[in-house]
Amino acid sequence: MEIKRVTGVDVNKALKLVWEVFLDFEAFGYNRKGVEEFRKFLDMKELIRTFTTFGAYKNGKLIGIISTQDYNQICLFFVKKEYQNRGIGKKLLKKVLEGVKDKGITIKVPVKSVGVFEGLGFEKNDEEHILNGINFVPMKYIGKKVKILKLDARGKKLELGKKTLIMGILNVTPDSFSDGGNYNSVEKAIQCAKKMIEDGVDIIDVGGESTRPGFTQISEEEEIERVVPVIKELSKLDILISVDTYKYKVARASIEAGANIVNDIWGLQYDNGEMAKLIKEFDIPVIIMHNKDNKDYKKDIILEMKEFFCKSFSIAKENKLDMEKIIIDPGIGFGKGTKENLEVLGRLEELRELGRILLGASRKKFLGEISGEEIPQKRVAETM
Repeated sequence: MEIKRVTGVDVNKALKLVWEVFLDFEAFGYNRKGVEEFRKFLDMKELIRTFTTFGAYKNGKLIGIISTQDYNQICLFFVKKEYQNRGIGKKLLKKVLEGVKDKGITIKVPVKSVGVFEGLGFEKNDEEHILNGINFVPMKYIGKKVKILKLDARGKKLELGKKTLIMGILNVTPDSFSDGGNYNSVEKAIQCAKKMIEDGVDIIDVGGESTRPGFTQISEEEEIERVVPVIKELSKLDILISVDTYKYKVARASIEAGANIVNDIWGLQYDNGEMAKLIKEFDIPVIIMHNKDNKDYKKDIILEMKEFFCKSFSIAKENKLDMEKIIIDPGIGFGKGTKENLEVLGRLEELRELGRILLGASRKKFLGEISGEEIPQKRVAETM
């Protein structure tokens, strides 16, 4: 998708798009006079050509526009119906904000769209009023306010929103794609963990079963034997511990050994709700990752991912989990090839509305396919 200045004949295309979207949404519930006045406004071509207008183009087709008057007042802001909820409005607004000076920017918003614009970083700066038969709420851009969450993770604090947290991966496995066999003893694992803590990680994620493509599943007992001794020793250090498992019996043993977070690569969907019951019992944060057995997406990939997460949320709600303690992971490399990974990375904003995001892309195969670097340990630059 490309965002660029709308000029020439594309101004007419932009006005056509505006009118079509206006009608698609039943003229926002305006009365007849309001509809007529809006149509008259769009016919004022000389005025509209004085606006600064940017358009979002996909494959050369105009799919959304934003117009401002002197970068002070947003006069038109419309995205085609089928492209809404894909972060296009945010990208258009971001382009406009590049030209906004100290005085800020305002907009008059239809009553039913107030929530949408609050999500974009606007707040009401006056009461609702009627202008030419149209009900408006004046709003001003104040920027996104990130809510800082301070979550209890079994006695340790997990603070989300203040800064980006770094998770260090500690695989106590013989076959993980990047570090398999490097730390499959307690002594080596703890030595590695201490080095990561010195380097500034905030969380250490302990994994006892490789989940790389083509991995061999191991028993719960073997996984417990791998991770529990390491977690017991890690719990003596001042660090948050996450256990990477989709098996609730492994998760229980790990929590009892000192883990503060569960990182579930099947998003609570592997075991008929047993993992969710466990999370509720211990009241700890949980990471739910999107996963899939294949790369066959019948629908838009983000839409399918949202459907997956909605199922996870339903399981969480059925078990009365604290929804603020749920972190989502788009599952880079899981049920996704290079093309899918890149699309998801480019559209993360569309998942942000579901919750806080953990992103795990370090050294993965798709980075090597892009750069040509075959050795995972040498993909540090690509990861950064």
